[in-house]
Amino acid sequence: MLLLDEDVDRISGLGYEESFFAAKSQGFKILRNSKAGRCVFHDGKQCTIYESRPKGCELYPIIFDEDSMTAVKDDLCPFREEFRLSPNAKRELSDAYPRLLAERLDRKRCKSIDRLSQ
Repeated sequence: MLLLDEDVDRISGLGYEESFFAAKSQGFKILRNSKAGRCVFHDGKQCTIYESRPKGCELYPIIFDEDSMTAVKDDLCPFREEFRLSPNAKRELSDAYPRLLAERLDRKRCKSIDRLSQ
């Protein structure tokens, strides 16, 4: 699950170290999985930070399809038919996706600046 910087800040505010729950992948920050193969915040029955969960978790199974550049229901979710692809969810996801891209670009710029200053 991709993480917005605001997700990282909110979860860190709960007392978790970023290194515990976040990893980097292709310039994005993503939720880590436990050795059990699920999110580090899932105890096998439920999300332990549900009220503070990341935006992507809140919207799931609505995801952004880069091929069609639109919000869709994730075909991999076995419960996708139980969810409605509401205009509000589409709007929220359409807002979050460009922010994720901008944050990734900012991280790449900072990394390049750090390399130049060394």
